Amino acid sequence: LTAFFLILSALQKGSVKIPKSALLISCLAVVLVWLVSALFSGNAGLSLAGKLYDLDTFSVFFAASLALFFGSMIFQSEKRAFVFYLLLFCSAFVVFLFQLLHLVFGINIIPFNIFPYNTSNLIGGWNDFSIFFGFIGLSSLVFLETAKLGKGMKFFLYILLLMSFLAMISANFFSNWVIFGTFSLLIFILALFNNYFSDKEKSFKIKSFLRTSLFVLAVVVFFTLAKGTAGKINDTLKTSSTEVRPSWSATLDIAKKSLKNNIILGTGPNTFVYDWLKFKPAAVNSTIFWNARFSSGFGYLPSMTATTGVLGIVAIIFFLIIFLNYGRKALAYKKNNSGQTGDALVIASFLGAAYLWTFIVLYAPGILVFTMAFIVTGVFLASLINSGKIGIAEVSLSGLSAGGRGKTKSGMIFMVIGIILLIGIVSSAYLYSRKFLALNNYGQALVLFEKSGDIDKTGKKLTKAAGLDKQDEYYRALAELGLVSLNQIVTNKELPADKALALFKDNFGVTIAYAREAVRINPADPVNWMQLGRVYESVVALKVEKADEAALNSYAEAFRVSPLDPSPFIASARVAMQIKKTDDARKYLQGALNIKPDFADALFMLSQIEAQAGNLKEAILRTEQTAVVSSNSPGIFFQLGLLQYQNNSFNAARMAFERAVGLNNDYANARYFLGLIYDKQGLKEKAIEQFAYIQKTNPNNEEVKKILSNLKNGRGALAEIAPPAPEKREEPPISEKEQAGLKKSKKK
Repeated sequence: LTAFFLILSALQKGSVKIPKSALLISCLAVVLVWLVSALFSGNAGLSLAGKLYDLDTFSVFFAASLALFFGSMIFQSEKRAFVFYLLLFCSAFVVFLFQLLHLVFGINIIPFNIFPYNTSNLIGGWNDFSIFFGFIGLSSLVFLETAKLGKGMKFFLYILLLMSFLAMISANFFSNWVIFGTFSLLIFILALFNNYFSDKEKSFKIKSFLRTSLFVLAVVVFFTLAKGTAGKINDTLKTSSTEVRPSWSATLDIAKKSLKNNIILGTGPNTFVYDWLKFKPAAVNSTIFWNARFSSGFGYLPSMTATTGVLGIVAIIFFLIIFLNYGRKALAYKKNNSGQTGDALVIASFLGAAYLWTFIVLYAPGILVFTMAFIVTGVFLASLINSGKIGIAEVSLSGLSAGGRGKTKSGMIFMVIGIILLIGIVSSAYLYSRKFLALNNYGQALVLFEKSGDIDKTGKKLTKAAGLDKQDEYYRALAELGLVSLNQIVTNKELPADKALALFKDNFGVTIAYAREAVRINPADPVNWMQLGRVYESVVALKVEKADEAALNSYAEAFRVSPLDPSPFIASARVAMQIKKTDDARKYLQGALNIKPDFADALFMLSQIEAQAGNLKEAILRTEQTAVVSSNSPGIFFQLGLLQYQNNSFNAARMAFERAVGLNNDYANARYFLGLIYDKQGLKEKAIEQFAYIQKTNPNNEEVKKILSNLKNGRGALAEIAPPAPEKREEPPISEKEQAGLKKSKKK
């Protein structure tokens, strides 16, 4: 809307004032690099626009850059810049009040339960909430230290500063404390030297040290060092949260490997998640985050090295260097400007923008913090113009200027650019409206299916979503819905055989088409290949010609694009078992264990194969020998315990499972069978302890809830649990993906 009305205004006035700034030129260079990288990424749709909520796309970066450019034009007066900060501070009051009502009093002003958690807020992630109020607090501090203000305005800013501290304490984001403290120290030094140079005696007095910024520094140091105090506050408010992201070294290693084949332009914007799947450290597979998908690394800047290549990182660094050079000019002391509002606006906008850019470099914030960095940078440029530190170029758009032919040409060029931008903005609004409607229909479809299970209505919603915005996620959901429909047709005994066959063929053809479309749209995502494989796998048992071959090929492609994921091997083993190729199944399972030695799914299936083949004793002996060599492998002890359990050697199984849990405290499947053994041996309290722990990490597992209820009511653990028995099932009782997914949701 800003861009739309600004362009209309410029065309109406017949002229436009553009800052004479190298920063704008460098920003344009970054945008062009992002555009070229997106076009040559191999998946232009993903890199250019992606889904509505994707942050790393070219379109988001372009929109943010436009916000910077237009911000530098709109706020070319001190009054407008001051109004910007005033409205920003007022909005911070609204955000704080909303959070206070929501967090402390449990009042949800906004209906539909879209803020279900204590940490749900109007900014984004809980750490983003802390960063936003760090920015508000920092801006307030700058005005208090550098501007001559009335008592009313000072009181207002002190309230803002207090609010900011309360918000940061409730979030307790350690990195924010450190960065906020660093900038507060810079403000303290700046205020101290300004006071020194404005003093006729040119001396530092004790009074000059007793400033607001010194008190702020003291509070920051206290909460940085006294982590326990802030932690207790978080526990009281129930706002404790942890966040896991790739380390700095892992991010740079992924960037280095990605650049081997794409050194100039990288793999393309919005593709870091696929770089992660290809090149993540193998050690990650020994943790509960083995199947986590990270859309960015340690921070946006190192992630951009992988996605936009050498050109991208050089362009960004060049942009930041120019920005910091402007900042040096902004912080330079001038006696005749000391304490003036314009001077304070320049310093506040530079330090605020620098603070936000620091998080873009060292962290991966959400959309609001990301775009605010660009907007405040635009305000900073406008403030430099207001203070006379950079000039402006007024360009005539009418072509009627008396300045000569050159001006007429430049006016025509800018008018054409303005019209193109206007058309582009209207087109973008249309495009993103479709994306929003598509995402809305997709969300409604998920809720509808969860509540009613109505395949037809859900399919209509998903089809509408895919029609509005062709995304692999929507087609993948349609394929999954198709599998549900196929299963219903097969199990429906009331349908005549000929009608069931015709209906099955039609549904299968449509389901395959959806899965293939998902692969076509985004072949870099292994989930799409896995979905296509599952569709083919669903008809292998029905002896459909070459279905097994197609399924195995799809799983092989999934492994190719994600070579450190054991899941394709498990899926391939399932297919091999259906076509009675047990040796092939063993090889696939061993391939999964080579990638992830403690993978419960593979170990469980391998033990099932041995049990079905009647090789229990031989398998136990071989596993015991392996356990002696690999005495610190929880996966080996889990497999040994499972084989002993199947052999009814419960004491030996108990020792093996206890060893597995001792090596990996979060090994839910080992705890599951250990709890069953404790129950069989009459150790009810120990059994309850195991299943209570499992429930913490798997709160949605209905079977675990039922077992806990049985144990607490004096019944056997498996009372009223539907057969087959846990040790005879095709898959382990606790899904490792479910457990890892829960851990990730807590981090978010």
